[in-house]
Amino acid sequence: MHKALVLGLVFAAAGCAQPPEPAPTDTPTVAANDIPESNPGAGVPQSFAGTAWRAQGEDGSLYTTYIDADGTYRDLRNGDPWQTGKWTYDLAGENRLCFTPDDENGAERCWRPERMHGAALDVIGGAEARRVELEPVEYAAADVEGQDPT
Repeated sequence: MHKALVLGLVFAAAGCAQPPEPAPTDTPTVAANDIPESNPGAGVPQSFAGTAWRAQGEDGSLYTTYIDADGTYRDLRNGDPWQTGKWTYDLAGENRLCFTPDDENGAERCWRPERMHGAALDVIGGAEARRVELEPVEYAAADVEGQDPT
């Protein structure tokens, strides 16, 4: 199955009906480890720029999505480069995090952040309202040559 997340791919499997407004660039990033564990369901990040998330696919593969501040994302599958594209987060509207792959045949996939529990983030996407649990991982910017981090 071709996925688009940990947010591009990690969040894949469901399409968005309408594209969201671009995410504001001045919104502060909230690190997942800064969210208090004593208040489950609270603390969903207000911005995803400069964060990275991991999820396990149905086939056991690990998908990691690096969400860059410039509006691009990079997906890794089992540590290998897998997919790239653009992302937006519509905090003021439908509260959706959407990924559009660079692949000309790639479809935009959107996810709605639901709640934090501990450091993990639950997201829901698609017509079937598929729930995925994301684990925060250390963000690493792409190197100078544009290669994905390992």
